[in-house]
Amino acid sequence: MYHWKMGRQLAVGVHARAAALAALLGAVCFTSSARAQSEDGVDSNPDDSVAAEKQAEGEKAQGDETPGEKDKEPEAAPEPADANAPLEKDGKAYKFIGVRFRNVIVPKFMINLFADGGASVNVFTFGPEFTTRKNGLELDLALSYADYSMDPFLFKGKNDDQFAWEMVSSDMKLVYFTSDLLFEIPLDEEKGRFSLLVGGGVGLGVVFGNLHRAQAYPNGGASNPGPDDVSSWSRCTGPGGPGGAYCDASNNHYGDYDEPSWVNGGAKPSVFPWVSFPQVSFRYKPIKQLQTRLDAGMSITGFFFGMSAGYGL
Repeated sequence: MYHWKMGRQLAVGVHARAAALAALLGAVCFTSSARAQSEDGVDSNPDDSVAAEKQAEGEKAQGDETPGEKDKEPEAAPEPADANAPLEKDGKAYKFIGVRFRNVIVPKFMINLFADGGASVNVFTFGPEFTTRKNGLELDLALSYADYSMDPFLFKGKNDDQFAWEMVSSDMKLVYFTSDLLFEIPLDEEKGRFSLLVGGGVGLGVVFGNLHRAQAYPNGGASNPGPDDVSSWSRCTGPGGPGGAYCDASNNHYGDYDEPSWVNGGAKPSVFPWVSFPQVSFRYKPIKQLQTRLDAGMSITGFFFGMSAGYGL
């Protein structure tokens, strides 16, 4: 009986210790599982999860902007440069095509340096002009038509006697090919609208038309008539006659004589040079595409003044 009780107590003790050990192992496993779940966020507070989601959405909407950047005012775009501004840039070539007009004045006093008689003549020239400009240097190429038509006037060589007067008239025309080289002096450096141009030009003219000349005698047989009044003179029709000594046989310049050109052994030029120096021009350029110019200068035949206008290419 005693042994049975002792065996029963021993069995109960073993069972109690086994149950206590199982409970201890279960507690340890439960604690480890709870800790792992807490670390993985499974067991976190639901309110914290909602706040985290809202924060992520806000950051996504905000993008990469730093705080305060989205509140900045957008900077104004720079104003575009004026495409029509007349100011020219260094190193860039500017080209224009236009027209030119000039009045060439052949003054009587210049003729009298080499001959007697003569008259002041206005020669009007006009035609197309091509201009190229770069770094303040301008080259003007022009094709000009010039009308050298002249009413009759009296003319003789400086060393000829008083009976050598001839009546001269012209319907000659010239076509000039010229080039002017001009240097710019800016008067409006900030905007490039106004400037002076100084330089000169050269060229060559091809002569067309007729040069009429004939010996002349004074009406009424005056011994020393004035050469400025052409109406008091008449053309000789041949040697002698009413003209007397004024109508001699020294040449065949009678009636409506037409002087031959150089190539035919006469005195009428076939080509005629153009040389101008100095030349001064005032240039006005209101916009990039347009320039105008006032010209004045001196040439081998006299003085000239004129104007031109060109459109930018």
